[in-house]
Amino acid sequence: MFSVEARVGRLIEIRLVTPISMKDVEGARAALVRVLQRLSGKVVLVSDITRATLFTPEEADLMLEIFKADNPRVERSAFLLDDGTDFHRQLQRLIAQAKNSMRRAFQDPDELKAFLVTALTDEEHGRLTRFLAERFA
Repeated sequence: MFSVEARVGRLIEIRLVTPISMKDVEGARAALVRVLQRLSGKVVLVSDITRATLFTPEEADLMLEIFKADNPRVERSAFLLDDGTDFHRQLQRLIAQAKNSMRRAFQDPDELKAFLVTALTDEEHGRLTRFLAERFA
């Protein structure tokens, strides 16, 4: 399952829970395109993928396409992952292949917030804090 939302300002919130299908990934891409069309300028993305596992090769290829396509619009992008699993390594590879130094993966929510905070307004920062807290609800 994917969700893609922009509730406050330029902060785009993404959640991913696997298993997913190629149809899910395509739906997430379409949702991201719709959100990007509503927002002007650069955006900040935060993705909670703590409940995700490995992408299939096809899903990984599509995710890489999505990363590359949105690179011009991304001011910062941060992924929150669980511990150093194979999925973490897979995502790190995708991030490196997408070639955007402002896209990073974190295991610690506080480190993720520190990375994003300089790009956020106070209101967006407040929403980021709530988004991260929601994963425990």
